[in-house]
Amino acid sequence: MADMTALTDRPKRAALYARHSTDKQATSTTDQINRCRAYCKARGYQITGIYKDEAVSGKVQKRTGMIRLMAAARKDEMDVIVTEDLSRLSRRMAQISDTYDILSFLGITIETVSNGSVSQVDVGLRGTMNALYLTDLADKTRRGMKAAVQRGSLPGGRTYGYRATPKLTDSGETIRGLRTIVPEEAAIIRQIFADYLTGTSLKRLAEDLNARGIPSPGGGKWYATTLVGTASRGSGILRNRLYIGEVVFNRQEWKSHPETGHRLSAVRSEEEWITTDVPEMAILPKKLFDDVQEELERRSSVRRDLKEERRKAGEERKQQDARDRQRRHRLRQERTLTNAMLFFSGRLYCGSSGQKMKSLRKEQYGCRTENCHQCPRTLDTFLDAALSAITDLKPADILVAYDAGDIKAKREAYQASVVSIETQEAEARQNMTRVLDILGSSTRREEIRAFLQANEDSIRRLNAQRTTAVRELRLLSPTEKTIEQAVALLGIYADRLEADLMDHQPNKRLRECINRVTVLPGGRVEIDWNMLGVMHLLRIEH
Repeated sequence: MADMTALTDRPKRAALYARHSTDKQATSTTDQINRCRAYCKARGYQITGIYKDEAVSGKVQKRTGMIRLMAAARKDEMDVIVTEDLSRLSRRMAQISDTYDILSFLGITIETVSNGSVSQVDVGLRGTMNALYLTDLADKTRRGMKAAVQRGSLPGGRTYGYRATPKLTDSGETIRGLRTIVPEEAAIIRQIFADYLTGTSLKRLAEDLNARGIPSPGGGKWYATTLVGTASRGSGILRNRLYIGEVVFNRQEWKSHPETGHRLSAVRSEEEWITTDVPEMAILPKKLFDDVQEELERRSSVRRDLKEERRKAGEERKQQDARDRQRRHRLRQERTLTNAMLFFSGRLYCGSSGQKMKSLRKEQYGCRTENCHQCPRTLDTFLDAALSAITDLKPADILVAYDAGDIKAKREAYQASVVSIETQEAEARQNMTRVLDILGSSTRREEIRAFLQANEDSIRRLNAQRTTAVRELRLLSPTEKTIEQAVALLGIYADRLEADLMDHQPNKRLRECINRVTVLPGGRVEIDWNMLGVMHLLRIEH
């Protein structure tokens, strides 16, 4: 009886949760936590954990704080979750409803500072209001984008031929989206359009640009797809209407997959596209652009035939085709996780025989070695140890790997390459300078101009090679901070798999950076990591 009395008198264990969406709300999370602390103090709650997601959207799959909160809930580390408002947990009806059901099953309640205890009715009503808020926010965002374009701002990221030129207002706020034309890149664009119109193939254009050492819009090599893009999205150098002073946006919409959380795109109908004139951004004459569009159509017989077929079809048929295309697109992007896609599948080895372990039947694995005293093994006998082994990797292990073996050799090779390229580039520039000093006004002769042009092309190629080598060298020289971030990311993946082994994203990511998972006698598990793959996780996530 004494034990029951003590349990009854025990104060409620409360976990606090806070979230803000953008870095413009830097103090929001702290303010939310302070309000939750005051709420708990007034009610005599014992705070057992604080979880937060800062500058993170409402997608649960990317919210490490929310994932850790739910993991702690499953371990019975709280009686109540306190948050400022229900929308901090999620604004999406399905997500907040699922979260509420899981917590109710675990015997954990939700309380908000603004409204107190949350019931099933609150989840339905407030979930509907929050969902409507997201829809209204999307509409306001599109209206804001249109107004911003009309004021002179350009939506989207960097566009080849233009440079971002942000300005400050009198109040010190940054005006983003302003662009200026880059003369050197504008000249390349005009040359591309002119050469294509004279019959040069896309492949030949890309090869010529690469031979001249001109970096592509992404900083690497040029490809035919870089130039032509896709007609349905109006992408690619040759289809970009900004080059004639027209901004076209709202061409596609993004939706989050309800299970994987991946953002998937779909093209809107052309009636929904928004076009605004910005004549000061024009690089090309409209006639040249229109002539190139006709040439693109002429060279694409498949697209021309398809367009003719659609023209003959009725409006109802066109709409049905559009729905079918979008459905097929979604189905291709849908991936159903199976046991063959778990993080250790195809990489599992028996620590006794050294042979690869394969799936014998559902959740049972073995190495097929006769009289192996360790096999077969059921999944539950080594899964916990395998998840724990994911978090055994330490930053020091990565530092050691990057300072030895193949990785060290690659880094030294790139370092030598950078030095060699810089030496060649300096010599080429010195040669040009000496020739110019000697010849003076004689540089107008055609032979001399050809010599100088060849040297300039050589310097451009060397510069492009140096850029590539420096980028690879940077990837092979991680900082302590990035290494710690990679290790923390592995911990997040382990937490997600502990909560749901069939979670698609962490399984896929871990498979890309694991060489071997060895099940040792006694149930211990060791993981042989691909350290380059571990550090590559940060590039994928960001």
